[in-house]
Amino acid sequence: MKNFWHSFLGVLVNVMRFIVAGVFVFSGFVKAVDPLGTVYKLGDYAEAFGLQAIIRPGWLLLAAELLCLFEFLVGIWILFAIHRRTALTAALVFVMLMTPLTLYLALVNPVSDCGCFGDAIRLTNWQTFWKNVILLALIIPVLINHERLFRLVHPNIQWIVGAFAIVSLLLFMRSNLRHLPLYDFRPYHVGADIEASSTVPDDAPQPRFETTFILTKDGEQREFTLDDYPDSTWTFVTSRTVMVEKGYEAPMHDFTLVTDDGDDITSDLYEPGWTFLLVMNKLRGEDMMDVINDLSDYAVMGGYGFYALTSATADEIERWVDHTGASYPFFRLDDITLKTIVRSNPGILLVKDGIITAKWSRNDLPREISFDTPLESQPWAVQTPSMLHHRRLRALVLMFFPYFFIAVLDALARRKRR
Repeated sequence: MKNFWHSFLGVLVNVMRFIVAGVFVFSGFVKAVDPLGTVYKLGDYAEAFGLQAIIRPGWLLLAAELLCLFEFLVGIWILFAIHRRTALTAALVFVMLMTPLTLYLALVNPVSDCGCFGDAIRLTNWQTFWKNVILLALIIPVLINHERLFRLVHPNIQWIVGAFAIVSLLLFMRSNLRHLPLYDFRPYHVGADIEASSTVPDDAPQPRFETTFILTKDGEQREFTLDDYPDSTWTFVTSRTVMVEKGYEAPMHDFTLVTDDGDDITSDLYEPGWTFLLVMNKLRGEDMMDVINDLSDYAVMGGYGFYALTSATADEIERWVDHTGASYPFFRLDDITLKTIVRSNPGILLVKDGIITAKWSRNDLPREISFDTPLESQPWAVQTPSMLHHRRLRALVLMFFPYFFIAVLDALARRKRR
């Protein structure tokens, strides 16, 4: 019986170890998929705590990269039982620091979500807090019984696993920064229908509000609702209305193209035809002007739409037009919306019949343009699902297959020695 409980405890501890490792690896990986998204979330934290004035933008990018690397490396260490006590202690300290912070976020709600899993899985602040509580409940017993964790590789070669984890994740983050994120978890992904994503269904849940009335009588001031509103002997002082239940919100709820005259032309994107959307939350990228102007000229020649979306002021737009000779119309959108549309400045979307067919970062803009060839025949015009799946599969194989390969080779080597 004693041997049974000893074996059961060993199995249980290792199951808990794999759960903790999976959470850390997944958290680090999805943040690394979209490093700029992690930067923006850290910026939200800095603003919520009044630190934006003393934090430079470059620091946020460095902090985002270090956070991704820490979570991913600790997760790999725990997964392979490398530096068992050190890895679990680091995980415990990290979660112990995050737990009171997420409790504060849940109570005060200065940011809408913690961003712990990026845009892949969006948790409320309370869900994040309880996630950390569960992690604490898993890490502590695993740390106490860390000697029961079986190793996936021999200690002599565990440095290879750690080194590969660091190098592969840094290269992966750099690739996602230079190009677009490997996985686009946001509403403006390739294949998204702009009209459907901007429309609220007729049967969608509506927001629910509650109004509180403050009244006074004989020097006494009290609060009432509509359900217990008193008689006319009470004197009205003021009222306040708060949202108690959030209704349905369209994924692209902030996407509207309005001219200076106030005309909303967003629906023009839904009509049959092609439209280029140049996204520049800040008017930068003069070095890309030749490529952008070529695309703009190609759109004019082919009868396609070409619009620029920016959060810049009218004076900044005027200076940009004078400097670059841009002939395309500009539409102003919220800065957050523009950063959500594409993680690049500048970046370009290609829309056909209201559906996003392709997206490019500033480093991948189409350069091989055949001006006498219609857009339907251009090889770069459509990014098919198979193309995107192939790119993702290749990246995942390069990222994770070597771990399996190292573990199998090590197991075969140990078997041969025995």
